[in-house]
Amino acid sequence: MGDFSVEQRTGHSNRSKPKEIHASPDNYRLAPWSPLRHPFHTVSSICLLLPLLALQGVGEADAPEIYANGRLRWESTYNQPDGTDRHRARMRARLGARYAFQDDFRIEGRLSTASDGNDANTPYWDFGDGSDGFNGADITLDRYFLTWYGDYDLEVHAGKQPHIFDGPTIIEVFLWDDDVQPSGLTSVCAGGDEEVQWDVRGAAYVAVEAGSGHDATMVGAQANLHLGSDELDWHLGSSFHGWGGLGGFGGTLDNQGNTDVTGDFQIWDTFLNLSSNTGPMGGWEAFAQYYNNTATGTEDTGFAFGSRLGKGRNRGDANLFLVYYDLDADAVFSPVAQNDTPIAGTGLGTGMRGVFAGVQYYFRDGMGLRLWVINSDTDTADPYRIRLDLDFTIR
Repeated sequence: MGDFSVEQRTGHSNRSKPKEIHASPDNYRLAPWSPLRHPFHTVSSICLLLPLLALQGVGEADAPEIYANGRLRWESTYNQPDGTDRHRARMRARLGARYAFQDDFRIEGRLSTASDGNDANTPYWDFGDGSDGFNGADITLDRYFLTWYGDYDLEVHAGKQPHIFDGPTIIEVFLWDDDVQPSGLTSVCAGGDEEVQWDVRGAAYVAVEAGSGHDATMVGAQANLHLGSDELDWHLGSSFHGWGGLGGFGGTLDNQGNTDVTGDFQIWDTFLNLSSNTGPMGGWEAFAQYYNNTATGTEDTGFAFGSRLGKGRNRGDANLFLVYYDLDADAVFSPVAQNDTPIAGTGLGTGMRGVFAGVQYYFRDGMGLRLWVINSDTDTADPYRIRLDLDFTIR
């Protein structure tokens, strides 16, 4: 699944250099004022990305941006629903490239490790996985999309891409796991000045392609408003995710807690995020978020709130974080929701609640350790998970 982002949000550059991306080293969602769960064979994936990598040798003005990140993880889960404990080591690696081949067009592609079975929510390979325990990790092309930059801070994206909607910077994975890369068409229109920024976003995704009849789809929109400065930034956002045509795909989509994953989902999400670059440890953030699935009559709401003290990603940076969540079974569409919690998605039975808590320290620029604890409290089970992550970014 996705991660906590620890950097402050960035602005955007001119069109000749693609606009900056915000968030964690592995979450390249568009900056708030900037405007494939289909597996590919390893060789095909590399061949599709090679043209971008080969361009690295051209003149500096035309050179593509190459980025990479990795993670090594130890994870222990205790008191699982079946009564057992589980301990494992995992790894994840990603390599991507962005290239502005025209003044108003950019292409981006990314390769990623994949779990056994190519689960869209889990790009991790477990140590010892495979039929004989020594198999290598599969590689997939999880991003491949084209961006057009129009007038008036308008952007349009087509292809397999990160989810376009924004969220709280501490954690935004309850509604949509950052590891899930949808396929479709998105747009962002933005404006404002140094103190006030706004944007409106739209998305149309294909969830499952049907051999006949209508595809399963998600159509949504979001509005964001930013007020403030480095001393205090207010970010208010509200979005709608409308899922339809799911009736014939119950066996295709991975249900992670919904009462009926084949029904329609109409989810309103509203959040307020406060952040400051002043105070102890270099800054702080706090957020509150509310979810409401208006397509169901019961078990349809959820909320999360939390805070973080400190910052990251330069050498010597550190931060502490604490998040509480409470989700009804149908508060969000679980096939694209997070699987960080010991019980994924929205849990078991009527729903799930719990906490995320931890500490992170950067001992090099772009390289840090994170120790965190997560629990899932349901009507029938209450497992908890301890993780130690080593994250590094290469740019």
